[in-house]
Amino acid sequence: MIAIQNRSGENGDEGIVLIVVLWVMTALAVLTLSFSRESRIEVMTAGNTRSMKKAYYIARAGMESTIYQIIQKSITPAVQTAAGMEEPDQIDLGKVTGGFDSGFWQVNIQDESGKININTVSEQQLGLLIRAAGIEDPDALILTDSILDWRSNADAEPRDNGAKNDYYLSLNPPYIAKNGRFDAIEELLLVRGMTRDYFYGKPERAHDGTVEYKYGLSRFFTVYTTRDQINVNHAALPVLLSIPGMAPEAARMIYERRRIQPFRATAEINREIPFQLGAGVINRLTTAQTGIFALTSEAHEEGSRVRHVIRAVISLDSTSMQNPYQILYWNENVSDYEGGTS
Repeated sequence: MIAIQNRSGENGDEGIVLIVVLWVMTALAVLTLSFSRESRIEVMTAGNTRSMKKAYYIARAGMESTIYQIIQKSITPAVQTAAGMEEPDQIDLGKVTGGFDSGFWQVNIQDESGKININTVSEQQLGLLIRAAGIEDPDALILTDSILDWRSNADAEPRDNGAKNDYYLSLNPPYIAKNGRFDAIEELLLVRGMTRDYFYGKPERAHDGTVEYKYGLSRFFTVYTTRDQINVNHAALPVLLSIPGMAPEAARMIYERRRIQPFRATAEINREIPFQLGAGVINRLTTAQTGIFALTSEAHEEGSRVRHVIRAVISLDSTSMQNPYQILYWNENVSDYEGGTS
């Protein structure tokens, strides 16, 4: 009887020890998994940081290479084909691609004359452009009136859907309206009704399941040129659609044609598309460049999904061989999905 009790006690102690060992092993397993997970996250973070840094320098290389090509093209005579036409190159078509080290870059080029000056655009064209960008009422009405109010003087009465200081001072944090000219397109982010999606754009899924990027208003406005005419070879489709009197189908045909073969002169437009544009529309178009270019450089390392985007605005200076261009704007914090083709 006593021996049985002793054995029972021994078995009880062994069971307790077994439970303790199991708990210790479980705790060690949890700690090991946690350490492994944290290590994996740290390794991934380090890898992403490395890829981001490398993508940044690839984007810089693409930007510098494209600027060099633009300068070379501006001082080099055009190459003519047997038909007597200039063969379009990557600069003409507005997209330059290349590689550096183990990565790839793509730079989209827009002559600023292909955009609309935010400080001089008429109320009619402003409303047309906002709607052509896919913004519907009532937001379109609010944006139109608020942009016009923002650039008007402080004494002007607010428009029906606009806003002046009393509105902006009620926000958290409060601020006052500019009541003057826009100095940078980013000021639009301060205007009543403007959202980041409206300004930068956003990815959208097409009917076939592919994801396309729908650009925002930041791609259609400028503060760097005051030319009334729109460069037909650099204008985005919403800009063409905003020209008063422009038929939507004509705008789409012009846009698709210039992406393949830029127009040499506006006189070609009525010959190349099956629409006769009136003088009022034709006079708003030009093929002359300003020498001011917006460049968006997107880059990624081979095999990596990490991308970096840099945007710049440069102005060519043909009078200086030592400093052939000036940087008017530089932004290294552009949304990583903004580097696609416009």
